[in-house]
This record gives sequence, C-alpha cells and structure tokens, in this order.
Amino acid sequence: MRLQVLYLVSLAFLLQGCSWVDKVVSPPTLQDQASKVAVDLTSGSSGLELLSFVGGISTLVGIAVLVITRGAMGMRAIIIGIGLVILNFVIANYLSWILVPVLVATGLISLAWGYVTVKQLLNKECNNVSSNK
Repeated sequence: MRLQVLYLVSLAFLLQGCSWVDKVVSPPTLQDQASKVAVDLTSGSSGLELLSFVGGISTLVGIAVLVITRGAMGMRAIIIGIGLVILNFVIANYLSWILVPVLVATGLISLAWGYVTVKQLLNKECNNVSSNK
C-alpha cells in the first residue's frame, strides 16, 4: 500500500514537470506599471461611469430646457453633457498615454517647487546670519 502511494506521488511530480518549481520573475517595467494602473482606473469599480451618467443627464436636461424655452436656452447643458461623454471615452481608451506624462509633469513641478523653497530658506538663513554679525 505504501509503495503504491509513493508511486502515485512520484507520478504526480513527474506529470507536473518543472511547473511546480517557482519561476524567476523579472521586475515590471514602467509601461507595465502604467498599464496596470490604467486598467485599475478603467475597471468597473472606478468612477468613469459617473462621467457618462452626468453627461447623459446634462444632455437630457439641456434638451428639455431647449423644448421648454423654444430654443432660447439649453445649448450649454447639451454641449457640457456631450463633452463629458467624450471625456469619458478619451479617459477610458487613452489613459495609459495620458497618465505617464501627467505623472512626470507633476514630479517635475514638485522638484522645482522644492528647489525654490530650499533656495529661499537658504537665502533667508544667510541674510539672518550676515545681519547678526
């Protein structure tokens, strides 16, 4: 009986091959990480549906106002509603192309702001030291 179990376990490992051994995983690249973030943001749990919903409601309200006022008002609401629906489409399809430049730009702005702040603090400190002498 024990020999049969040993044969069965050996056969299982033989059939499994090398796939039971952990594989070496290379670190993800920047493009892989940006794609993952884009997929996470455009998944069903994100707020992109809200843009389409608000855009649709705005368009319907604009149409209703156009009908009620006989064309005097309501075009702004229609344009805003269509713009929100188009914005939702652009974000959903091109987020990975938009996300990386925005991240780089905000990083550069933060570095520049930090540089200016440190420079002002150092100049202020130098002026305080020279005035005390």
